[in-house]
Amino acid sequence: MPTPTIRIAVLNAAMSDPEPGRMRQILAEPGDARISRLAAMIQRIQPDVLLLCEFDHPGEGGDDGSLEDFCRYYLAEPQHGQVPVDYPYRYCPPSNTGLLCQVDLDGDGALTLPQDGQGFGFHHGHFGFVVLSRYPLIEAELRSWQTFLWQHMPENLMPDEYYSAAAMNALRLSSKNHLLLPVQVGQQRFQLLCAHPTPPVFDGPERRNARRNHDELRLLTDIIGNESYLADDQGRRGGLSADEPFVLLGDLNADLHDGEGMALALHHLLYHPRIHRAVSEGKLTPKSLGGRFFRPWKLRRGRSSEWTHLGGLRLDYVLPSTDFSVMNSGVFWPDKKDPLRKLVAGEDGRERAEISSDHRLVWVDVQLPVNTG
Repeated sequence: MPTPTIRIAVLNAAMSDPEPGRMRQILAEPGDARISRLAAMIQRIQPDVLLLCEFDHPGEGGDDGSLEDFCRYYLAEPQHGQVPVDYPYRYCPPSNTGLLCQVDLDGDGALTLPQDGQGFGFHHGHFGFVVLSRYPLIEAELRSWQTFLWQHMPENLMPDEYYSAAAMNALRLSSKNHLLLPVQVGQQRFQLLCAHPTPPVFDGPERRNARRNHDELRLLTDIIGNESYLADDQGRRGGLSADEPFVLLGDLNADLHDGEGMALALHHLLYHPRIHRAVSEGKLTPKSLGGRFFRPWKLRRGRSSEWTHLGGLRLDYVLPSTDFSVMNSGVFWPDKKDPLRKLVAGEDGRERAEISSDHRLVWVDVQLPVNTG
């Protein structure tokens, strides 16, 4: 009996605001032009499972109504001629962003956000991420590494002589959260491995953000590798077992060939023996649905101030394990002759972050492995 093919996607939607509650106000009613364009992208691609990065919600987890209203006012209504999409299963995980640490992290003598947050944010839940799914999400069996301390990673890259001893004893590794969330598809099940590491920029000479990005990526690799040092928030040791199918997805804020990050950690992740090469190596060409021309990731050619997709970096990933058959993959990136170009560019044809986002929606079609229930 053939197994179902499902589409899994990630989009950094930039639905965050430094003012607490501001995104809640924006989403409380329909009509916002930028949100409408973001929703139209999602409707065009029709993912079965979607990770939205940079989506403000309560930092302790749960929906304050923002996600409900986004689904009701935008995704459930046609946007720019697209077909509505329904996600009955949603999860808003707790986040370290904007969670004030009770220790002075930056050494200025005061406890203030965003610099003294467990993760960068102006309020708790700022820059969080959420999961939407057409299939049941088994929250009762979720595993997370939100509270795992950075210093507890063996051979970590914490900068020398930057953090105080008290700060090192308090600072968590995950800037948002690292989580394993089971998805049930009929009698079959697989794990979503989700994360959004801190960007390796906005640094001083100590390179604390670049080092943290490196170790957040390594944490993903070690979860896949079932390393024995790991202890999750629920007290369980290790990571994924060798027989658990998974899909890793997130804005990893790292490019293998460009950008300010430490590429070695990303290299180890992309070339892990359990990651499917067809996607990690880009053998399936990223291209827009509806577009006519191949739009590859490309070097920035001197635009050193840009570190997102608009600058040519490959930052967002959907990486299935080798248990799956990869059927197709791509990036929603309409070319200049595509009518849907209006979703990512202004009337002058130029792409700008404020039109929708400075990231593009990345998707992969996978066929579930047999007998994984």
